[in-house]
Amino acid sequence: MMRWTTPETGDAIVDIVTSIARYADKLYNASDAVAMGALTANYSGKQPTLKTLDQINAAIDFAGKEVNTLPGHPGDYLRAMLNSHRHLVRWLAGDKSLSYHTAVKNILEVDLKEIPKDNFLRMGEDIDKILTDKGCKGTPDEKIKQWQADMRIPADQVIAVAHKYIGRAKERTLRDIIHEFPEDKIDSINPITNVFFAGLSEYLGDYTGRLTFNIDFPWNSAYFAWVLAHEGYPGHHVYYTLWDYMFRKGELPLEASYVLINSPINCLFEGVPNIGIQILGWEDPNQDTPEISPQEKADIILAHKIGVLQCAYETNGSYFYNVEGRSKEQVIAYMRSNGWYSEIEAENCFTYFSHPYKRIYYPCYYYGYWIMQRSYDLFAYDRLPEYYDMIYKTPQTNSTLIKAVEAATGKPFAPFAGV
Repeated sequence: MMRWTTPETGDAIVDIVTSIARYADKLYNASDAVAMGALTANYSGKQPTLKTLDQINAAIDFAGKEVNTLPGHPGDYLRAMLNSHRHLVRWLAGDKSLSYHTAVKNILEVDLKEIPKDNFLRMGEDIDKILTDKGCKGTPDEKIKQWQADMRIPADQVIAVAHKYIGRAKERTLRDIIHEFPEDKIDSINPITNVFFAGLSEYLGDYTGRLTFNIDFPWNSAYFAWVLAHEGYPGHHVYYTLWDYMFRKGELPLEASYVLINSPINCLFEGVPNIGIQILGWEDPNQDTPEISPQEKADIILAHKIGVLQCAYETNGSYFYNVEGRSKEQVIAYMRSNGWYSEIEAENCFTYFSHPYKRIYYPCYYYGYWIMQRSYDLFAYDRLPEYYDMIYKTPQTNSTLIKAVEAATGKPFAPFAGV
């Protein structure tokens, strides 16, 4: 087993994480469809022993004695994680002196700000031009609805389309991105209704995953390809499986052998899947991707642009609700104000970012997209293997990834500037 610290400290760190997850699940009812469990992977299999928040804080103090002087990347990573855990414990305790903004800044390493209006105008104009060039007519709202209708997947065909794209994405991922990977499988791809999420990737252990998609959601084929890359290959399923494989081989340290919702790894964990379709080359007109047609690629490019714009509206909606204290009605009206959202999408989104635990996690989708997109753009094609090792095979927080990108490029890296 690979360790970054002494056995006593390493075991304490895993105990902290698993105990936080158990406490959060009990507090917020993990059987709730929104909660879904705070710990989505635990490769060591170690079980929690700490029953109270005071005991967890004492364990953080104990682990900090070694971590505070630990050199190099392991020290940087674990200090960020312990700081996050300490603030998460305060959040779980209902500490009224801890604002949502400060909690997110310390738990996710994201300094929340309202997304500028100019960003929405720029993205909206870009999308509107593409829709016009495709022959869509009317207002931007009418154009997007026309394109969505033309691309709509009937609910009873969603799972069949998923199987089609998953196979293509897996083949390309294992050929061009992750070259050493175990014999894995997607155990099943399932439809579901009456839930808040659009898609869900669950890790069942033993290199096996399960995907579930909400067929109440108004899917179109191009946007679905983006979500499938996010949940499957080269996104969440690849992460879960690869990290399990690395842990068993002694290449992932015990101290990083888990995925905890509400920690500084979350932006990477959602951000890489959010650019998964680009990593596949399915957005690059200059890359040879015979597994999809030029028309499919053009529609996927448009769908991704729309997805990023929708995510910006969602993130501002969350900011307005959680930081500024606007009402549910106000933020749903905001998200629907420009025609990009159906009522069900806006309601589901609100359910997510108003949940007492998941509201901390929510900003990692948008900010994760930008830290990964902007770092990906800094690496030339022939240096992408180096980049993939950095983001797939090295445990990273936002702060350690920024430091790693700066070291690799020799330039300052400010991934959230202006977004």
